[in-house]
Amino acid sequence: MSKGDMDEDFLNFESKVNQVMRLLEDMAVANKTDAEGGATKKPEIKTEISEHDFIVSVRQDRTLLNRKAANQREQVDQTGPQQLDKYTFMQQMEEDAVERAKVRKERERIAQHFRSLGNDAFRKQSYEKAIQMYTKAIEHVKDSPILYNNRALSYLKLRNCKRAIIDADYVINKLDEKNLRSWLYRGAAYLRLGDEKNYETSIKFAKKNNNKEIDYITAFQEKLKADF
Repeated sequence: MSKGDMDEDFLNFESKVNQVMRLLEDMAVANKTDAEGGATKKPEIKTEISEHDFIVSVRQDRTLLNRKAANQREQVDQTGPQQLDKYTFMQQMEEDAVERAKVRKERERIAQHFRSLGNDAFRKQSYEKAIQMYTKAIEHVKDSPILYNNRALSYLKLRNCKRAIIDADYVINKLDEKNLRSWLYRGAAYLRLGDEKNYETSIKFAKKNNNKEIDYITAFQEKLKADF
């Protein structure tokens, strides 16, 4: 083999070696690219809190605190009006009580006027007029035993015994179960109706509920029987 042939072979070999090296480099680069581009990138696990993360945490905490504060303000805002409403309600109740007292006083004044007229009519033996006046008085004050008793006695004078019993029973059942005059007028009405049993019952309860008035009750019984 001539020297020229050997040089050519060497060059050819060197050229092939270079090609092989470049090929290997290209393969290495290709593998690296595939590895970076094709493989699934694992999430980075942080072992430290960076300044950025801390700020975010602070913002989150502030957000939570702000929400909590807002909720507290909302509760205060809700409680405040309720307390105010309670105060306003109590104040209104007091004002209403004062107003009711004024109205009651005025009603009592008017009722007393009609009661006086009724008493005057009764003394003049104008029993029907007396009943009218007592009725007007009751329209203004419905819880006065005196007015019902006065009207019951007026009914008794007119021999309207059943109506007298109604007034007497109203006092006993609704206003004052121990009322002496109501029990006595009730007894008188039943006696005039010929109902001895209810008469005795009325007298018995009159004595039971008013044991300090036995003498007065006895005197009433004697006068009542004397009128028959």
